[in-house]
Amino acid sequence: MEEANKINIRFLQREAKKSEDKEAFTVLARMPNYRVGVGARLESPEQTVFFVEIIVSLRAGHHVVNLDFLEKNLVILRQLKERGYVLTCEEDGTVSCELAVPSKKLTAEYEATTLIIERCAE
Repeated sequence: MEEANKINIRFLQREAKKSEDKEAFTVLARMPNYRVGVGARLESPEQTVFFVEIIVSLRAGHHVVNLDFLEKNLVILRQLKERGYVLTCEEDGTVSCELAVPSKKLTAEYEATTLIIERCAE
């Protein structure tokens, strides 16, 4: 979890300002079938929205459906939904989970969601 201490709010804001789509993103953790990161999106020159994004893969890398794997991911997705995350199904068999978070709470939210994934994915 030491990556969480490396969240650089100013860097994300600067990168979002330079970006064509006015958004910047940093991956903080990669686990098998999961990716967790934080980002910044410029809503206006004066307003930056920070967010945590978790990508959950619904495929275990096999062509055979793994119901145990899907059940674990369903528990994770339900817990994220309860925390207020917006869940979006992507064409590549993943679910994108995003929550706007005040900059001061990015680290705490990152740590909480990483803990959810670690606990449920065991």
